[in-house]
Amino acid sequence: MYRESLPATWTVQAGGRRYDVSSDPIVSRLRNAERNIEDRGPQLKQAGDYFSALAAEAASFPAGPPESTGSARVKLDAILAGSEYAHLQRQSWWDRLRARFNQMLFNALVRILQQVGGQRSLASALLWIAICAAAILIAYWIFRRWFQAARMGEIALESAAVPARSWQEWVFTAREAAGQGDYRMAIHCAYWAGIARLQELGALSPDRSKTPREYLRALGKSKPIAAEAAVDRRRALSTLTSQLETTWYGYRRATEADFQDTLSRLEDLGCNL
Repeated sequence: MYRESLPATWTVQAGGRRYDVSSDPIVSRLRNAERNIEDRGPQLKQAGDYFSALAAEAASFPAGPPESTGSARVKLDAILAGSEYAHLQRQSWWDRLRARFNQMLFNALVRILQQVGGQRSLASALLWIAICAAAILIAYWIFRRWFQAARMGEIALESAAVPARSWQEWVFTAREAAGQGDYRMAIHCAYWAGIARLQELGALSPDRSKTPREYLRALGKSKPIAAEAAVDRRRALSTLTSQLETTWYGYRRATEADFQDTLSRLEDLGCNL
């Protein structure tokens, strides 16, 4: 029978390559035609169509040997020699390495996004994580701006609410607070003792609405009573201002040594302790 005479595979050589074509599709259709007489015509027609498809596929292969890689390289060099690819010839090894790295990074990112896109649950989770992170950053930025504005308002209000006392009264209150172990309050009172002393000497105007930094700038612009004491006064007030900002406004823990240093700065400002 024709079916039994068919080989298991046909070996075809085309274009310098070898292909093994199985005869199972034809054998199965011939077997069905033998078993089912009513369906013999369609089965034989399908077998013939398969033969025709194989013949057409074989005819599409090139008759001669494949083109050598040398000639392909020549064509590629000719294409790259064009003006539109001139910038590639001027690239250094570092530029080529960087371009290759960027391409690898881009391909990895594309693969990750493709995997995420195929998993809706993971994509939704990443989306919600990004939304939550953005909301936290916005809330942090708003809270920080609000805290800074509130701190500046607190500084201005506290400066305006400072009662009018003499520098001696401020020093007495500072020592009383230090005796109770509240060195933060002691440094606060000692600072205002220095401001009151400078106002008494005429180096600062009696304006209680100024902030500590504004008092420091005002002292640098004022005309001191004794020119030789101007540098010492500004240095002493600058130290007092820094101590006040770090302990009173910055809530840093103050010690007895900090308070004693504050008293020495008051001496430089003209307070006879």
